[in-house]
Amino acid sequence: MGDQARSLTPSTAPVDDIFAFCNHIAWQAGGPVLIHDSSWGVVAYSTLNQPVDDGRRAIIMRRSVPDSVVEEEILSFAQRHFDSGVESFEVPAYEGLQNRRVVAPVRMLGVHVGSIWIAESAGPLHPDALAMARQAAKEASLYFQLRDDLRRTESDRFTRMLLEGTQDESLLAQYLGVPRTTAFRVIKIWHGGIPDLRDQVREVSKVLAEQQPAAYLSIDCDECICFAFYSPDSPSDVNESVRGFGSAMVSADERLLVGAGQLTTRLAHAARSKADADKVIAYLRRTPGDRVASVNSLRAQITLMRLMEILDTQFESLPDSLRPLTMLEQDDREEALRTLDAYFSHPGNATDAARELHIHPNTFRYRIAKVADLLGVDLEDRDVRLLIELDLLRRRYAQ
Repeated sequence: MGDQARSLTPSTAPVDDIFAFCNHIAWQAGGPVLIHDSSWGVVAYSTLNQPVDDGRRAIIMRRSVPDSVVEEEILSFAQRHFDSGVESFEVPAYEGLQNRRVVAPVRMLGVHVGSIWIAESAGPLHPDALAMARQAAKEASLYFQLRDDLRRTESDRFTRMLLEGTQDESLLAQYLGVPRTTAFRVIKIWHGGIPDLRDQVREVSKVLAEQQPAAYLSIDCDECICFAFYSPDSPSDVNESVRGFGSAMVSADERLLVGAGQLTTRLAHAARSKADADKVIAYLRRTPGDRVASVNSLRAQITLMRLMEILDTQFESLPDSLRPLTMLEQDDREEALRTLDAYFSHPGNATDAARELHIHPNTFRYRIAKVADLLGVDLEDRDVRLLIELDLLRRRYAQ
C-alpha cells in the first residue's frame, strides 16, 4: 500500500459474494475485515486466498462475537458511536489483546443494520481507512439485502399459509411451534413495490421487529411486507410490539404506509387480522393524509369504503350528483371538492370548516353557497346532503 491518500475503489466482487467484498476492502485498506449484523452476529470476514465452502459459510453466518469482558467493553464503545449517528470511527488498541480498528455502521433508511470493522494487522492501515470504511458501509447495504433474500426458507411458505388461512390449524401449530391459543396481531407495511425502498424495507423491518417484546413471523408480497406479532402468554406484548414497530417504520420513510389489524386469540384467526390490515392499507392509499392506522380506529371509514365498492359494482350506475363540477377548471374543481369535504367534516360549523381550509368563515359560506348553486341543490335537504356525501366518498374510495 502506498502513502498517497485514496478512497475505496468500487468493488468488482460478485453481488452475491460478501466474502469477496470483504477481501476487496481488506486489500485496499491494509487490514483484515469483519462484518457484523445489528445483533453482533458475524456475517462475513476477509479470507484472502482461503477457499470458503458452503459448510464454512453456514457456520460463519451463525457465529457470535466473543463474550469476554474486553470484547463487551469494545462493543459497548462501538454501540455508543452507532447511536450518536457518526459515519465512521476508531476503536483504540488494547495492549496485548486487540489491535486498533476502524469501524463504520451499515444503515438502511436511517436504521443501524450492521457494521464493518477493519483491523490493523502486519502494519498500519491505509491513511484513508476511515473514508474507505464509510464507503464500504454504503456498498454493504446491498449485500445485507441479498443476505435477507437468501435466508428465506420453508418457514416463509408456512407463514403465508397461516396469514392467508389456507391450511389446517393443527398442522401450522406443529410446524411453527406455536400453540393454537396464541395472541396474534398482523401489521402491514406498504412500500408500493418501489425497488430501492422495497429492498431496504425488507432489511430494516426485520431489525426493528427483533427489537420488540413479542415474537414475529413475516411474509413478503409484491407491494408490501406483513408481520404477525404473537405471544402465547402476553397479548399486551403483542399490542406493544405493533405500536412500537408501526411507529418506527412510518418514521423511517415518508413513502411508507402502515396498517394494523385487530388482536386475535387463536392461531387460526391470524388470517382475519391480516385481512383487517389489508383493509387499512387500502383506506390509507385512497385517503391522503394519515400514513399509519389501526383497524380499530377506522372501522366506520372502512365500512363506508366497502359500501362504496358495493355501490360501484351495481348493474345500473347511480346518478353522479357532482357531475356539474366537471365543467370547472381543475383548480376550481378541486377547491369545490375541498369545500364540500370541509362542509361534511364540520356539519353546521362554518368556523371550524373555514379553519380547516385556512380561510375566513364568511369566505367559506360564500364558497359553499356557490357550490350548492352550481350543483343545483339545497344543502338544507337531508336526503340531498346524504347523496352528495355518498358521491364524495365514491370519488375518494374509487378503485
